[in-house]
Formats: sequence, C-alpha cells, structure tokens
Amino acid sequence: MLFMLALGVWGLVAYLRGQSVKGSIAGAFVIGELLVLVQVLAGVFLLAAGARPPGTTHYLYGVTAILVLPFAWSYFRDRDHRQALLVYSLLALFIFGLAIRGMITAN
Repeated sequence: MLFMLALGVWGLVAYLRGQSVKGSIAGAFVIGELLVLVQVLAGVFLLAAGARPPGTTHYLYGVTAILVLPFAWSYFRDRDHRQALLVYSLLALFIFGLAIRGMITAN
C-alpha cells in the first residue's frame, strides 16, 4: 500500500500549503480506498481458498483499513474541508501502517 504512503505525504504537504480536499487529491483518496477494497477482497479470496493468517488481529487490520476512510468522510463531508484534508492524510498514513503491520503478522 505504498499508494497510501504517497497519498498521506501528498495530503500533508497540501495541508501545509493551505489547500483543502478538492480536485485530484479527492480523487486520489477514492482510488486509495478502492485499492484497500481490492486488497481486502484478495484476502477474503485467500481465506476462502483455505489460507489462514497466524492470528486474528490480521482480520482486525483488514476491517479497520476498509472502514476508517468512509467513516471519516461521513463525519467531515459537511465540515471544514481543510481540516478534513489533514484527517484524511493522517488516516492514509494509518492505513499504510496497518498494511505494514498486516504483512508482518502474515508471516
């Protein structure tokens, strides 16, 4: 999920430059969420094929990664768009961390 790392850094730089959620960065967050969805669906496919992670926390990482951005969007959609950019960017970095942690727990 290097995309989420790049998106988080891009969002933080945009926030520091006084920008808000609009245009291409908003689209990038949608693409990022779709990529997370694809990764979770790949995990579900592996689960259905019989592969099992060594611990149950791996499931928690997947569920959290797929739900956190939509929840934040539902909270910030009618609020300050600049503050939303900061939160979305930090959440993108959080999702990147979840992906790294998920890879660590998978082995």
